[in-house]
Amino acid sequence: MSDNKPRILVIDDEADIRHLLTMTLIQMGLDVSSSKDLTDAKKQLTEEKFHFCLTDLKLPDGNGLDFVKYVRKQYPHMPIAVITAFGSTDNAIEAMKLGAFDFLAKPIDLAHLRQLLKHAFKYVGGKQVEPQAPFTFLAGSSEVIDKLREKMVKIRGSQAPIVIEGERGTEKERLAQILHEQSSRSDQAEVFLDCSSQSPEELEHMLFSKNNDNECLLYQANNSTLILSNIHTLSIITQKKLLHAIEQKKFPIESEQSDESLDLRIIVCTEKPLIDYVHSQQLRDDLYFRLNVIQLKIPSITQRLSDLDTLIDSYLEELAENKELSPKARQTLHNYEFPFNYRELENILEKACALAESDTIEESDLLLAQSEDLDAKKLQPQSSDKGFTRGNLPLDQFIEKVEKAEIEKALNETRWNRTEAAKLLGISFRTIRYKMKKLGIE
Repeated sequence: MSDNKPRILVIDDEADIRHLLTMTLIQMGLDVSSSKDLTDAKKQLTEEKFHFCLTDLKLPDGNGLDFVKYVRKQYPHMPIAVITAFGSTDNAIEAMKLGAFDFLAKPIDLAHLRQLLKHAFKYVGGKQVEPQAPFTFLAGSSEVIDKLREKMVKIRGSQAPIVIEGERGTEKERLAQILHEQSSRSDQAEVFLDCSSQSPEELEHMLFSKNNDNECLLYQANNSTLILSNIHTLSIITQKKLLHAIEQKKFPIESEQSDESLDLRIIVCTEKPLIDYVHSQQLRDDLYFRLNVIQLKIPSITQRLSDLDTLIDSYLEELAENKELSPKARQTLHNYEFPFNYRELENILEKACALAESDTIEESDLLLAQSEDLDAKKLQPQSSDKGFTRGNLPLDQFIEKVEKAEIEKALNETRWNRTEAAKLLGISFRTIRYKMKKLGIE
């Protein structure tokens, strides 16, 4: 065997499939060994080094899922992919949860095999990159953040979908971007979509149809990563089309690219557990089970207060290397609740760096949303207990008055982030945009 060629181990008890895969891989310029069962495969793994393993899940002397666990433990740097029966994705998803790199369905599509190997060899070749120090929201030594970083390392060698859960402002989209940068897909730009930002009809068009001179988002994310926030706001029909595209690895039939293979990884960002949306019938259960393979949960600041000083220093180092907090200012931050988590901490420190007249940030330089809200309430002439009274106003004008006040309140609470304000109000981004224009809110 040539030391310059990647070495592949193929395990399948069907001789014709072993032969097909072996011949295909040899034609791709690879060194190939094959085994008809797990006993022989384990023996070969002890005798020589392999760069990749492809195994059927049903073998005469053992369970393929158990073999995935064995390989991840004994040979953690060798990616392993599994072969499954057509339409049987349950075992494939379970294999990926156990650490399998990816899966192929029978009958084996050679284009999918080439895509899989391309990503596997990028991973083995050290394509992964570390997020740049100081890590900002990933900084710290608390148990919860240590576990998150450890899991990030473990899932580098995977093409499986990821669900990132976290409260508002926990930088879910940034973590998704870091995971993309560490993956074998990092030479292509990731594609973001907040599914609450457009109407269901517009979202379906953006995902699947060509828009003027712009390709659909699925096409833009081909060979890369599609990062979706608020996936439960997609229509049920759009969810079904997305599931079909993922499972068939093909563009939807009406797409101009429908004959092309789709090589896509999806990362979902969500504030609530996805299963909650399944229970409320906002998310299809089959799409949920297909996407909920790897779960990451970002802790809030209040769940890791022991890291707060490290977080503060990390953000300050990134924002302004020469700035530091006075002891009183630091204590003020320790007493604050951070309803918008890391994004709010960064925003507070960024403003403080601009306001501070010296290299030391004082307590007076910190603009905290909760204290601002308290000051605003003191200035309100009306008692909030009694709410609004209609008086002589016509009903429609009174309703507009209430709407305007509630929208302005939500905007103030979110520092005029319309997407976050819409979430607080339980309406879509498009609705809040329309109402702000109608009510003259600027």
